[in-house]
Amino acid sequence: MLLEEKFIFIETKKFMNIEIENLINEIISHAEKMRVPVDCTRRKCVDGGYKEHEAVGAIALPGADLGISMALLKLGFSPEEAFAIVHNFVTEIGHPYCWHTDTHEGHHGCVVGCGHCNVAIGKSHHYGVPSERISELLDIVRQKQEEQKNMEMVRLEREHAEKAILVIISTDYTVKPWDEEKNNQYFIYDQTHHENLLKNLVSHANMAGVSLSYDDLLSASKEHTNKTLGLLGSSKGKPMFLVDVSGEKPVVQYLQHVTILE
Repeated sequence: MLLEEKFIFIETKKFMNIEIENLINEIISHAEKMRVPVDCTRRKCVDGGYKEHEAVGAIALPGADLGISMALLKLGFSPEEAFAIVHNFVTEIGHPYCWHTDTHEGHHGCVVGCGHCNVAIGKSHHYGVPSERISELLDIVRQKQEEQKNMEMVRLEREHAEKAILVIISTDYTVKPWDEEKNNQYFIYDQTHHENLLKNLVSHANMAGVSLSYDDLLSASKEHTNKTLGLLGSSKGKPMFLVDVSGEKPVVQYLQHVTILE
C-alpha cells in the first residue's frame, strides 16, 4: 500500500512538472505579445479582466490605490486618513486616485467588483481590519468618485478566467493581463513598481508630517495581498510565477501554488 501511494505521488508530481513547463511556455508567449511600456501615472488592480485597451501600462497592484488605503487601515489610520494620504500623494504629482469595480457589483452578495476589497469586507478577520472600516473607506471613495475630484474608476466586464499569477519585475515594462484574441487571462502584479510607489508615498507622507514607515506599509500590503490570493475563488490554489520582462526574451520562474484559505 505504501508503495502504491508513493507511486501515485511520483506520477502526480511528474504530471504537475509537465503542466508547469507547458504553462511557462504559454506565459513566455503571452508576455512577449502583451508587454508594454509602464505608465507610472496610473494604477490598476491585479485583476486579469482589464481588456487590452483599458488602463494600458498602468502599474498593477492589489486593489490599485484603494488597496494602498486598505493597507493604511491595517496600520491604524482612520478611513478618512487612509484615503487622504493616498489621494493627496497622487494628486500632488498630477495623477488620479485609481480603483475599479465590475458588472458583478450588487449581485450575489458582491458589495464591490474589486475582489481585493470585497473579500476583505466579507472576511475581515483575515485582514486585521474591521469590515465596517473597510466599508467606510469604500463609501468615501465612491463619494469622491461622484464628485469627480481627481478620481479614475474602471468598470470591468468579464468573467474570471485567470490561469496564473504573474509577478512582474521590470523598471520599464509591464504586461497586459488579457489577450482577448486567445482569451488568455492572468493576474498581473508589478512588484518593482509597487514597492517604488510605496517608498515615494511614504516619503511624501513624512514630509507632510504623517508618521509612516515604509517597512510597515509594505508588510501590511503583502499580508493583505496573500490573504486575498488565498481567499478568492479565482486565485486560490493557482500557480504563481516570477516574470522578468526587462530584456527582449521574458524570463519565467515558477514560485509556488497559492495557499488556499477559508
